[in-house]
Amino acid sequence: MVEPGYPSSRRGAVRNTADRPMIFAREREIPERQSEPAALLPWKLLIVDDEEEVHSLTRLVLRNYEFEGRPLKLMSAYSGVAARQVLAEHPDIALILLDVVMEREDSGLQLVHHIRNKLQNNRVRIILRTGQPGQAPEMEVVARYDINDYKAKTDLTSQKLFTTVTSALRAWRDIQTIDFSRQGLQRVIQASGGLFEWQSRTQFGRSVLKDLVSLAEPVPLAAAGGDVETTISGVVARRIDGAFKIVGGVGEFAGDSGRVLTEVVPDRTELMVLQASRRGEGLFFNHSYVSCIRADNGEEILFLIQGSGGHGGLGGVDGDLIQLFMGNVATAFHNVNLSLEVIETQKEVIQTLGEVVETRSRETANHVLRVGKMAHLLAIKAGLESQEAQILRMAAPMHDVGKVGVPDAILNKPGPLTADEYRIMQTHAAIGFEILGKSERPLLRAAALVAGQHHEKWDGSGYPEGLQGEDIHIFGRITALVDVFDAMASRRVYRAAMDLGEVLQVIREGRGTHFDPELADIFLGNLAEFVGIIRAHPDQAESEPCQSQEGQSQA
Repeated sequence: MVEPGYPSSRRGAVRNTADRPMIFAREREIPERQSEPAALLPWKLLIVDDEEEVHSLTRLVLRNYEFEGRPLKLMSAYSGVAARQVLAEHPDIALILLDVVMEREDSGLQLVHHIRNKLQNNRVRIILRTGQPGQAPEMEVVARYDINDYKAKTDLTSQKLFTTVTSALRAWRDIQTIDFSRQGLQRVIQASGGLFEWQSRTQFGRSVLKDLVSLAEPVPLAAAGGDVETTISGVVARRIDGAFKIVGGVGEFAGDSGRVLTEVVPDRTELMVLQASRRGEGLFFNHSYVSCIRADNGEEILFLIQGSGGHGGLGGVDGDLIQLFMGNVATAFHNVNLSLEVIETQKEVIQTLGEVVETRSRETANHVLRVGKMAHLLAIKAGLESQEAQILRMAAPMHDVGKVGVPDAILNKPGPLTADEYRIMQTHAAIGFEILGKSERPLLRAAALVAGQHHEKWDGSGYPEGLQGEDIHIFGRITALVDVFDAMASRRVYRAAMDLGEVLQVIREGRGTHFDPELADIFLGNLAEFVGIIRAHPDQAESEPCQSQEGQSQA
C-alpha cells in the first residue's frame, strides 16, 4: 500500500508526461504576501494524483490561499488506495482534487463510489480533474457519478483554481451549516422530550443543565474546520432566600453545590447574572450564556454555561438553537411549577387529613410523618424508582384515613376490643380505599392502595381481601411493615411503647407470614436508619422510644 503523503515509488509505472501540457497555464503571477497567523483552523483539501508535479504545482498556487480568514491544509495521496486511508483518518476533509487515471484507469471513479456509497459522505466536495478526458468523458462521468465539478487539467489555470476551490469550500461550509443546524434541531427536540416529565425543581434544573451542556458541547465542522477540544462548564442555581444558590454543576462548577452563585463567578459574569435575572431572559456574553427563568409563582431558576477552547466559547453552537431550547425550558418550568403546586397542595391535604385521623384516635401526628419517611426509605432500599418512592412517601400517611368511619368508642377504647368491635375496626381499610379510590390522580390512587392493603399479610391471612404474596401491591407491603414497626415502638392509647427488642422479635417472626420476607430482610439490615427516623420525630410529651439497653442489645 502506498503511504499517504508520499509519492509513489513505482516511478517506472508512472505515465510519461513529457508530451503532455503543464497542468496550470499561468495567466499571471500571484504575488507573494505575508499572511497573518490564522485564528481559525484551516480547511482541509486532499490532492489525489499519482504525479508529484501535480501535487507540487497545486501547493505552489494555493500556498497563500485563504477563505474567510482560514488557510488551507493541503494533504496528498498518490493512489486511490492511499486516498481511502487519508479519508478514514480525516473525515472532515472539505474538498478533494481528484485524478481519474492512477494505479488503474478508473481509480478516481472507484474512489468517488467508495466515498459516496461506502462512507456515505455526501458533504465533501469532489472536483474531478483529468489530463486524459477521453478516459472519462465529462457527460458520462457527471451523469453516473456524484461529483461536483469536472475540469480538464489544461483548462484549470491558477485563477480558475482559486475560483473553483473557493466555490467548493463555500458549498461545503453551507452544507455543513445546514447539516449542523438539522442535527442541532434534532438534539433540541430530543432534549425537550424529557422536560415535561414530573420532577422536582432541583431535578428539573439538573436535567436541563445536562442537556444544555450537551447541546453546546459538539463542535460543528463548518465553524471550526476540524477537531477542536471545547470544554463546557455549567451551573444551575435556584433563588433561595433572596440569593441564587447552586443546585448542580459540571466542569469547574462540579463541586460548588450549596454555594451562592455570585461567590464563584467573576465580577463581569456576576453583572450578567444580575442583568439576566432582572430581565428574566437569556444573554450571550464573552464566551458564555446565562438565562434566568421566572415562573408565575415567583420561583426562579438560572442557568450559566461557559466554554473554553472552542470558537465563540460554546463550541461554535448556533445561539438560536440554545435560545430555542431555553424557550422550551421556560414553558416546561412553568408547567413543572404548576404541577408541583398541585402536588404540594395534595401533599398538604393528605398530611393534614392523616394528622386529623391520628388526632381523632388520640395518636400523635408524628406517626403519619414517620410512616411516610420510613416508607420512602424502605422503597429506596428495595430498589423502587425515585419518583415511585416519592409518591409513596406522600401517600403512606393516608393509610388509616378509613378510621373516620369507625366510632370513637371503638377507636379510643383503652382496653381490648371484642370480636364485634374488632370486625368494625377492620372496616377502616375498605372505607379508606372507598374514600380515596374514586380519584384519577396518581397520588390519591396510590394513597387508596395503601389505605386498602396495609393490613393484608404475605401469607394471605390479612384483611380486607385476604390478598397473598405479590398480589399485594408493593406500596401496601412496604406500608404494612413500617406502620407495624412505628405502632409497636410508639405509645398507644391502649398500651405503652414496646421495647425495641420485642419489636424486632415480632418482625422476625412475621417474616414470610405477615411481612414480605425480602422487605423484612432489607428493613432489618438497615435498622439504624429507621430507628433514626423515629428518634428524629418523637411523640410529644413522651420519652424517646426504642431506647432500652435490652432492646439495643437485641438489635
